[in-house]
Amino acid sequence: MSDHVPPSKRSLHAAYAAGLFSMGQAELLTMVVPLWAVLQGASPTEIGILVGAKSMITFFLAIHGGALMDRLGTRRVMLFFAAVSGSLAALYPVLPWFPLMVTLQMLIGFAGNMSWIGAQTIIAQLTKGEPGKIGQFSFFSRLGNVMAPLLMGLLWDFAGPTVSFLGVSLWAGLMFLVITQIENPQKADTLVGRIGWRDILPRLSDYTGSLKLALLPLVAFTLAISFMRHATNGVENSFFIVYLRDVGFAGTMIGVMFSIAEITNSFASLAAGRVARWLPIPWLMLGFTTVSIALLAITPLLGGAFLLLAIAHSMRRGFEGLVQPLMFSLQAKAVPSHVQGSIVGLRVTNNRLSSIITPILMGLIVETLGIADGFMAMGGVLLTACAILAVVVARTQSKWSAGL
Repeated sequence: MSDHVPPSKRSLHAAYAAGLFSMGQAELLTMVVPLWAVLQGASPTEIGILVGAKSMITFFLAIHGGALMDRLGTRRVMLFFAAVSGSLAALYPVLPWFPLMVTLQMLIGFAGNMSWIGAQTIIAQLTKGEPGKIGQFSFFSRLGNVMAPLLMGLLWDFAGPTVSFLGVSLWAGLMFLVITQIENPQKADTLVGRIGWRDILPRLSDYTGSLKLALLPLVAFTLAISFMRHATNGVENSFFIVYLRDVGFAGTMIGVMFSIAEITNSFASLAAGRVARWLPIPWLMLGFTTVSIALLAITPLLGGAFLLLAIAHSMRRGFEGLVQPLMFSLQAKAVPSHVQGSIVGLRVTNNRLSSIITPILMGLIVETLGIADGFMAMGGVLLTACAILAVVVARTQSKWSAGL
């Protein structure tokens, strides 16, 4: 937009750092909480409950959280949830009782997700959806995924559980500090000044307003792509790992494969700005997502060869790394600045739904057909959805171009 004032370098770099810390925090807890649960004698079922509890509140309140950012200010809400995350992480070592651990997981999972929603919202507000800068944001965010498990592994091995959880608190504290360096991208007269208790309660109008955004063609398209993107992640984080173990790979080899793929994902996101000049963004997103699904579907055809599996997995994650900033950019351009938080909240809710549905559906398919044929069948379902979406895009392309 011609009247858009570019953000200062300090704000932009701080927003990149906020992405790194907010995404990395989830990886810290993903690693340390199961280890802590094992020390407390938790059963496999209890560990599964702990892991799943992290997304429960987010599924119901992500839209509300995004609306809060639009109403109260993204920066202010991010600061609150960063402080909450740091405080809750420090409580784990002193509250080892399982029901309290589940409660902590639900609360800190919500706080962490709100920090990530805030990071996505504030970069969209600062850049007005510029693909190159959002690609850089995605790169630094993914670096958080690479760094966090390594740091937590060192803390756990050399300092123990208590220091590990305090390390999570310190990580949240650093996130708080970088958020303070971001200039408020929202106009003061559009935000609630003095906050009362009514301002923080969920409102039906927030949910209906966010759901109405899904009626916009560009928004509906990005939600569909995001749903399929997270569907492949759901398969990857469950039955892909099971398949790798079944064909004889040790946990270390699987970890190496995933680390390489995450690095590929990070660097691919940097190319989003250049790639966006090739074709209209919707076609790029659809094409990369289709190839990504196909690469997952052919897993059983690669003969259990580590090199082939690693290349296919890294390529798949690389295409996802390209799609993410393009998706952020398209959504940022599709809606006005005063509802950027709401659109991110809607997308996160959509993603959580995909993460719940996909593993269950894949499980049913695997029980019926077996794990090898299950990949092909699930891939066929998702590729059919891509084909239908391609027809819709082709028929409505003129309307979409006007929106861009």
